[in-house]
Parts: sequence; C-alpha cells; structure tokens
Amino acid sequence: MALTLDQIPDLSVAPPEAARSTALTQLRVKPQRRTVLRGIAFSAFTVGAFAASTTARFSSPAHAETGPGGLTGWDRNDCKDAYPSGYNEQRDNVGSYTSRAGACYGGDFRGSTYCASGWHRSGTVRDSPATYYYKPVSNACGTTTKKNAWRWTTPDGVWWRCSDGNTTVSAGGSSYTYFTICRY
Repeated sequence: MALTLDQIPDLSVAPPEAARSTALTQLRVKPQRRTVLRGIAFSAFTVGAFAASTTARFSSPAHAETGPGGLTGWDRNDCKDAYPSGYNEQRDNVGSYTSRAGACYGGDFRGSTYCASGWHRSGTVRDSPATYYYKPVSNACGTTTKKNAWRWTTPDGVWWRCSDGNTTVSAGGSSYTYFTICRY
C-alpha cells in the first residue's frame, strides 16, 4: 500500500495525546525518541567500555609460572633486561611445531624436541652412537633475576611456553653444547 500526500501529517498541528504506559507514569517529562536513542547509545558505549577493560585486565600476554625443580618462569614476555629493544619471535627449527607461527626467540635450536612435562628437559639420553645431556638454565634472559621460561600467546591465539636450556651432544670423542629452547 503506497503512502499518499494527504496521509502525511502536518508539522504545524500538534499530534494527538497518546496514552502513556504504566511503566512511564512516574516520569516527569514525556520521553522523546532522541532521548531514548541517546540512552541506548550511552548504554551500548558503557557495556563496550566495560568489556574492553575487563578483557585487558584478565588476558595478560604472559604470566609467571614455576616449573619442575623450582624453575621460575617469566612474568612478562619482552625479556627487556637482556634485549632492551625487544625481539621478534622465531619459527621452530626442530620438533612438532615447525610449520606454526614463531613463538620463542633465540637458541641454536627451538622446538618441542627439548621438552619434558612442558619445560626444558633435564637428564641424559643415550641414543647410540650419541649421548644427549639436557640441562635447563635460568640465566639466558637477563642477569639480574634468574628465570627459565615464559608463557605467552601468539597472533594465532595459542598459548606457548618457551623454556631455556643447554643440550650437549657427545659422540665419537667429541662434545658440542647448544643453547636450546623448549617450545611447549
């Protein structure tokens, strides 16, 4: 049904008084459309601001953890004591996550290969003809505090722990020690 010109109300004539609902009877002023829309917009802004502040408060990029043997994890993800300018995450070069986005930084080798229970391995593994000696370290990221690992989220939204250690490989009378990072 189309609207005709004579059906459009004249602005110079006051509209008929509409019945007020019982919900609005206590109001001193008759609510207008702009006031209601302003209230809705203000409410939406308030809810959005609360959600943003709550999200920032409860989703920190890194937090402290304690691992096996009392290894202490980092409570932040920038390692600024050792790297004042920060660093970019590097992809794993061994293990299960070589195809994933980078999460850890540094080390000669980074990957799940160096993990046990989510932290850098500790102990000896004999795999003839080589013997591997794994030792977590707590001095690779800064010298003022002893920390072994940090846990953070990558751009794809996955939490990872990067735990530092040394891996010594002995075979044929020679030994080589590498700085290794467990990505868990």
